Amino acid sequence: MSESTDPRSSGTPTDPGSRGRSTAANARGVGLHTLRHGLTLGRVDLRRVLRKSVDRKSQLLAYGFVVLMFGGLGGYGAYLFGREVGIGAGLPFDYTVLEAARGGFAVLWLFFAVIVAVRTVGTRGTLENDVGVLSVVPTREAVLGVLLSEFCLGLAYTLPLFGVVAVGYSVGAGTYALLATAPVVAVAASATAVAVAYPVGLAIRHVVTRIEFVARHKGPLIVLVFVAYMALILSDALGNVVLTIFEPMQAAPTAWFADLLLLGSPADASPLRAALALALVPLVGAASVAVTTRVADRHWFADPVLAGTGDDDADVDPNTDRHGDGLLLRVEDALGGVVGRGTAAVTVLAWKRSARAPLKLLYVAYPLLFAIGFIGDIVQTGEIPSFAPAGALLFVAWAGAVVFTLNPLGDQGSALPATVLSNLSGRKFVGAHVLAGAIVTVPLGTLLVAALALAVPLESDALAALVAGTPASVLVGSLFAVGVGMAFPRYEAVNITRSTKAVVPSLVAFATYSLYLVLVVAAAGIVYEPAVEPLVAGVVSWLLPFGWSITADAVALGARVALVPLAVAPFASVWYAVRRFDAVTVD
Repeated sequence: MSESTDPRSSGTPTDPGSRGRSTAANARGVGLHTLRHGLTLGRVDLRRVLRKSVDRKSQLLAYGFVVLMFGGLGGYGAYLFGREVGIGAGLPFDYTVLEAARGGFAVLWLFFAVIVAVRTVGTRGTLENDVGVLSVVPTREAVLGVLLSEFCLGLAYTLPLFGVVAVGYSVGAGTYALLATAPVVAVAASATAVAVAYPVGLAIRHVVTRIEFVARHKGPLIVLVFVAYMALILSDALGNVVLTIFEPMQAAPTAWFADLLLLGSPADASPLRAALALALVPLVGAASVAVTTRVADRHWFADPVLAGTGDDDADVDPNTDRHGDGLLLRVEDALGGVVGRGTAAVTVLAWKRSARAPLKLLYVAYPLLFAIGFIGDIVQTGEIPSFAPAGALLFVAWAGAVVFTLNPLGDQGSALPATVLSNLSGRKFVGAHVLAGAIVTVPLGTLLVAALALAVPLESDALAALVAGTPASVLVGSLFAVGVGMAFPRYEAVNITRSTKAVVPSLVAFATYSLYLVLVVAAAGIVYEPAVEPLVAGVVSWLLPFGWSITADAVALGARVALVPLAVAPFASVWYAVRRFDAVTVD
């Protein structure tokens, strides 16, 4: 009588131990198979994202701007800190360097996670060719690929930023421990932030696109969220929240990355916490794959409740669109009698496009982010500082110029060939966009500046100078901005949400015009008030490396010399804009 055998074992008697080993081997095989497919999908997704970034040079410029600006500021700040204070020294507040680093790192990690979540809601919550991918591979493998791709994209920011800060501190302090730990922390912090934030963002995106009420009223809800965010900042509630959570966040697991970063430094970092920070990466990563797979199964296989809509405001033909509001038609007729029918039509059309895509006007509020602290103090105390009218004038000059003149060609959309082939001259085209901004912003901006000047209050001569300078600033700024916008146009729409796109000015245009305004204000301020010359010289000398310095006389001379090209630049810019439009051809 023969022993019972497993037919799959080629006659070999069944051994429970061998079955266990076979099951473990199969599990390892499945795991390696999933990892291999995830790496392949992540590599393909990353290649697609990078290819799009290369094709859209503005994205590469944006990446370079962010890394250079924040890396430069962070690196030089770390250099000054290392040179003047150092990690082992005391700080002018209650926390030690290690405690401050723990709380600060935990808050920064949270900030980075919020960015990843918002990015997931907006542009990274779906797969390229999702039907094809999900019909071939399990959701788990697709999720792993997206997480790996997002990790690499996040690391493209954190690694150079951490590296520059580490180099800056090392040069300033003469110690090089951070050069070894900073890249490790960048990898670990990026991996855990993506692992936590991506499933959260995917769940929020499911609510936004799969619940009918939210999807149908998405535009107004975005505006409300933005207004609420600004209200939190202006009321200083957000700052209070950060201060409130700063100390508790020192005990959070994400604060352990500070111990890993400062390992080997005089800050007495905990080796145990540093080791636990490294252990977080595989644990959080494995949990993220499991959770994200569940969320993705629910989201990716569900249909949106509404069909996506594009930004169709760019498809308006300036020669045929005569079905707008009756008031605008009457305004166009009135303007036509003064500036000509073609100029008036393009002016009114610029207003219509802005009204049809109001979300793209949110970028006008960007400069307010630099004045959040001052605005919050005004709201809380009710006292308006003496520099508020001048700051308002600067904001009006910036906003009034960028709304209509910083991307005149790109704003035409599919109507650009019709506009170019019409009998509209470059002078009329450029003049129409300058006029569109001036008509709206000159009266509103002058009223705002005058109201603040009266509330301070300022003396009559200063009040008159500010009120008279507001229209001039808007017009001169618009003349400079229109040439910058013609030189660096953006034709393709960018995602505001996943299904909402709008054409906004390029980052190069933003940066160039903003730098021009800053230089004008700085040079004019130094010339107008010579008393600031020693202060500026002292600040610049303190910031300069290698013991370099600059005198007050050199500051005064530089400001006066700089005003000459700055004053000529708007006229040269509008001259270039006119000839640039006349030279545009249709392929």
